[in-house]
Amino acid sequence: MNPGYETIIAKVLSRNGKEVRLGLEETRFHASGGGQPGDTGRLVAPGFSADVTDCFREGESVVLSAKVREGEPSVGLKVRAEVNLSRQALLSRMHSGEHVLSRILESSHEGLEVYKVAVAEEETTVFLRWNGELGWDLLFEAENGANEVISRDLPVSTRFCEPREAREIHGLKANWDRLGDEPIRVVTIPGFDCIACSGTHVSSTGQIGGILVTGYRGTAPEWEVKFTVHRERALEEYSRVMRVLLRKVSCPLEKLEKVYDRLQEEKQALGRALDKAKGMLALPWEKQRTGSRTLSFVLLPGFLPEMAVPALKALIEGDPCAIGLVLVPSGEGHEGNFIMACGNEAGVDLRDVLKRHPELKARGGGAPAWVNGVTGLAIASRWVDVLKTEME
Repeated sequence: MNPGYETIIAKVLSRNGKEVRLGLEETRFHASGGGQPGDTGRLVAPGFSADVTDCFREGESVVLSAKVREGEPSVGLKVRAEVNLSRQALLSRMHSGEHVLSRILESSHEGLEVYKVAVAEEETTVFLRWNGELGWDLLFEAENGANEVISRDLPVSTRFCEPREAREIHGLKANWDRLGDEPIRVVTIPGFDCIACSGTHVSSTGQIGGILVTGYRGTAPEWEVKFTVHRERALEEYSRVMRVLLRKVSCPLEKLEKVYDRLQEEKQALGRALDKAKGMLALPWEKQRTGSRTLSFVLLPGFLPEMAVPALKALIEGDPCAIGLVLVPSGEGHEGNFIMACGNEAGVDLRDVLKRHPELKARGGGAPAWVNGVTGLAIASRWVDVLKTEME
């Protein structure tokens, strides 16, 4: 925190318990905008203190959200306002790093457009549209380019321009649909970037310190890219995880990707084989008949529950009055999975069965004729007793 400055509470807009929204006669809190969250800090006076949790604009006014710790906020109260400058400086680094990375991406790939950002203290997200295929090779190249610009310690200037003047600035990137008649904040890195932005920024690119792209997701044309300016810390954390993984996999670093790809191929092949095996599987059903309906059940310790699905479907399709139960105990104790189904003439709502019998310790759901989930009582005799009662 900084020592703060003296100001006066000019208005109290709302009060709900400890939560208050107010305005100051003079504010040095930066309002949210440009994808950057608002400043936080404190308000302090004799007998009064409050934590500022957000700062934003309502029309032409800057409004603070705060949580009162002591006393009562009132119009005319003289307070010392303290902006959390360390957080503001971190967000400035994040926001300026976003400008550099976004410009590198847009200038290197035709048609790529950054349309939104979400600046945060740990990771910042860049939202972009591009019909191309985003990948790590492209992002590593952009990361290297951004860090090269950062290492050059280029000046970053901020100035306000009237809209008419701003429109005459060559190369200015601006969302003119969102800008009104108010002066426009123009952030410039000479020879590299010029953009209309309401966030806070560093005074030179060197202050960003470096960036690390931490991830991406999406499909063309909508993509999200995440990065952080906590570069050294992130590299150390990623390095530790990687070293543990390499030890478990027992392969050199340069071969890890190939090993992973091979394991994925093996997994897919195994999945295809299991899909074929499902349809060939005959379960050792035990059957009990009550009136016109047949209860078929099977206990399959250590089995994959989904492997039993085709056989269970075949059972109830072959006998519309049938009720089928599959119990899959999982190791020690009585915990496990269950699947229960019935034919369309069985006349039983299996969801209601679970509700009426909490002693089955079943958690799950589904449709009237098909339910599945987990149970703390994977004991066939207990489930059979319940179902026979329901069938009577």
